[in-house]
Amino acid sequence: MTSASRNSLLRGRYRLLEPLGRGGMGNVWLAADELLGRRVALKELVLVANGEPMAVRRERALREARAAAGIKHPSVVDIHDVFEDRGCPWIVMAYIEGRSLRDLIDEGELDERDIARIGLHVLGGLNAAHDAGVLHRDVKPANIVIGRAGEVLLVDFGVAQIGGASPLTAQNGFVGTLEFMSPERIDGRTLTPASDLWSLGVTLFWALERYSPFGREEVVATLRAITDHACPRPARRGPLSEAIARLLHKDPDRRMKAGELDLVLRSLVRNHAARPAQAGPGTRDRHAGRAASARPAAPHRPRPGGDAPPRPQAAPPRPQAAPPRPQAAPPRPSAPLGDLPAESAARLCARLPAEAGRDLLAKEAPDVAGRVLLALPRDVAASILAVTPARTTGVLLGAMAFGGRETAALLQTLKAARAGRALDYMDLDAAARLLTVMPPHEAARILVRAYARTAAGIITILAAGPVAAHVVDAMSEHSAKTVGEVLGHVPPAAVAGLLRSLPERRAVHLLDRLGTATRARVLRHLEPS
Repeated sequence: MTSASRNSLLRGRYRLLEPLGRGGMGNVWLAADELLGRRVALKELVLVANGEPMAVRRERALREARAAAGIKHPSVVDIHDVFEDRGCPWIVMAYIEGRSLRDLIDEGELDERDIARIGLHVLGGLNAAHDAGVLHRDVKPANIVIGRAGEVLLVDFGVAQIGGASPLTAQNGFVGTLEFMSPERIDGRTLTPASDLWSLGVTLFWALERYSPFGREEVVATLRAITDHACPRPARRGPLSEAIARLLHKDPDRRMKAGELDLVLRSLVRNHAARPAQAGPGTRDRHAGRAASARPAAPHRPRPGGDAPPRPQAAPPRPQAAPPRPQAAPPRPSAPLGDLPAESAARLCARLPAEAGRDLLAKEAPDVAGRVLLALPRDVAASILAVTPARTTGVLLGAMAFGGRETAALLQTLKAARAGRALDYMDLDAAARLLTVMPPHEAARILVRAYARTAAGIITILAAGPVAAHVVDAMSEHSAKTVGEVLGHVPPAAVAGLLRSLPERRAVHLLDRLGTATRARVLRHLEPS
């Protein structure tokens, strides 16, 4: 490691002025590029041997930093130079005056449109990196910078991996920020772009709820929270929280993909911009932070950080479009469906082939598309969902949960495998509400085709009411093996409560289907106190 200090001159041109931040991978300095007469940010990479020769580590660091420098996107901070000085690699980045997303979160509540807009920029930068074969590996609020003009930039690209393939250093300290790491990274599995999307999901959760969903005081507790615990349910519910829940699926293959997240974030930005501001006596202003964002930004100092975006005024509401005139060919709408009454939009969709109706609804926010589906004849809505990907179907059904029995009846029209797959992408509370109003055998038919942990989460929610025992009993008739696996993920006390509600013969039958360890835990709760 170099003995870098204020006023040090590196490579004959970079004069270190003051430290900007310190992290697990190194230190960041504000520096003057005396050759070009500009300010830059310099990151000093800290390498540990970790069983490899340091020369090999330095070469890998320089190679990967140069790969990150090849990413060109408006939301990716420019890397101007990569060099080695006295055995230590350095990265020269553009210096952004502003504040980090972490600073903005600490200052107060952000509205959903601002969070969606920032997330959309970050997602664009990640897509550009992934297309270039580069993973970020350290997406977090402190690495998202909002500049004076409202630009959003993702910094420290690819740096987390420069320390080595393992997230652990030789001193058993984590490289990167632990509470933002994906489960597969902690487990030592091969990383894919889905790992960066997990970190983006944690970041969006923090921005929405103002706390870390998996952060704990102890390292071991944080590890267990990431790998084993479900994400907390956000208090601010809506399309953004639903997208976050799907980004935080433990299985990377089941995680929301970048393309679908892009659609959700764009619809949030568009719909919020089109919505007129409403204020009145006694109404809490959720956008009170707008005035604060207009003040001049402080110089970019911590972590590296960024500046609050100047938030544009809400656009005036668009005039409501009249329903299209009848034509010989299926009409193409001249305005988004959100501008039409649900009944008018439904009449329009009903005249289109199922695939065209699906594509039309895909352009709308889930709540808009859900209202249109509920207004359609059930067979038409079912035909559209039958050609809709399971992920999107789950999002739509979650947005339609307010429809109660109507939405539940629509879910029942789907084939069991497709309906169960849709549950995997729904908010668990919303899914439980729909299954509660179904006949137990219908709910069981769908639940046995869902992912075991999804079904377990729903049963845990249902366990507080009288429905769960009947549903579990019906599930055992479909597949005793599956219900045994599902109950292995339900808290033992809840399983014991369900068994007490069943006839003894059925309870013993289910108990026999549980794994040895699970059965022992459940029996402890069944013993008389």
